[in-house]
Amino acid sequence: MDMPFIYVPEGLQTAAFLLGRGANKFVPELLKRYFPGKEPWIIADGNTWKAAGEAVYQLLIDNGFKPFESYIFPADPKPHPDLAISEKLAAMIPENCVPVAVGSGVINDLVKCAAGISKVPYCCVATACSVDGYSSNGGAMSINGSKKTFPCPAPRAICADVDVLQTAPPEMFAAGYADLLAKVTGGADWLIADTMEIEPIDKNIWALIQEPLSERISDSSDMGKVFAGLASSGYGMQMYHDSRPASGSEHMFSHVWEMEGLTCNGEEVSHGFKVGIGVLISTLLFEYVMNNDFETLRSHMKKPLTADERQAEVAELLKRNCYGNESFVAAMKKYLTPSETEARREFIAGKWSKLQEVLKKQTVPFATLRQMLKNAHCPSKPAEIGLDKEQTLHAIHTAQTIRVRYTILDLLYECGLLDDACASLEKELFN
Repeated sequence: MDMPFIYVPEGLQTAAFLLGRGANKFVPELLKRYFPGKEPWIIADGNTWKAAGEAVYQLLIDNGFKPFESYIFPADPKPHPDLAISEKLAAMIPENCVPVAVGSGVINDLVKCAAGISKVPYCCVATACSVDGYSSNGGAMSINGSKKTFPCPAPRAICADVDVLQTAPPEMFAAGYADLLAKVTGGADWLIADTMEIEPIDKNIWALIQEPLSERISDSSDMGKVFAGLASSGYGMQMYHDSRPASGSEHMFSHVWEMEGLTCNGEEVSHGFKVGIGVLISTLLFEYVMNNDFETLRSHMKKPLTADERQAEVAELLKRNCYGNESFVAAMKKYLTPSETEARREFIAGKWSKLQEVLKKQTVPFATLRQMLKNAHCPSKPAEIGLDKEQTLHAIHTAQTIRVRYTILDLLYECGLLDDACASLEKELFN
């Protein structure tokens, strides 16, 4: 039987991606072909070792490999995506080995960053259809308290055994579906940046991720379509050398809540579930733009702030001191003086009709998205992931400070309308 390869665009860091039932039996052949002469070193946690690591380890021995002693994180407490952990792993990487990450989002990101630090290509054996980060070049990591994408090469080879993926807890697949829905809002944010002449759309990457997206999100039970969509997002990030093609304002909300240590019923909330709520918030902000005439909104606009006033505003938003040092820097890097703000508002006024047009074409209505999340057994209200109204609304303002990337948050903030937009979305979001 031939190896079950799935499409990978040419010229990427990822050379091979296997997806199918029983795909893990091809891991030895995959390693021989793409990592010749290297001995494997498996990194997993207690759960993913049982799900796939142990069987893969035995397969490797049966096929003549002499694997290094595996490194197994405990199942409880779960490992966290922290750069300091990756740095420790990097120091442990044996000579002449291929690191093999057996797991999903966190394990893959930890090993990806460790391999990147050590400049060693690695292989990923996926255990859940839960994230788009398998095939991305970069890991979502905590770095000195800030949540950032740490640049590092994508895996050279990926293997995803559907028999293993289907044994993962169902909430992990639900989280993956929510992460795929984020490509709708992430795409809308990119269209805003493109319309504002700040960051042009890359047509090839747009076609790769966005053109098949409506079909891939149409059935939240179709693991094959969802995994293909998540993989394409990762390819897009490799091609763009940044997470812009797969991540917008919805991910910024997730990063804020992660830095705040959000939990629900004593458990950490998954990345996908946080992003899913972020998708709903972003969509309501887009609808605020689509449903309002710019001239009518002028009376709602806040007065532009001086630099001192903006510094005080940002300091108040970040006063919990859990957002890392770079958030304040990013916020002030985007600062516009009062005269610059007035000029920007007139520029936006001239673009408003075009913004409404592209958003109407790209977005999915809030009510439809909420039902899609419900159908996928994802949280569809902030309270379902442990968020009260204050923490939710605070995140909308705080998320605008944590990255320079231009999104709906920047558009509304520059117009002095972010407060008004937040007030307008409360009834629908918390109903």
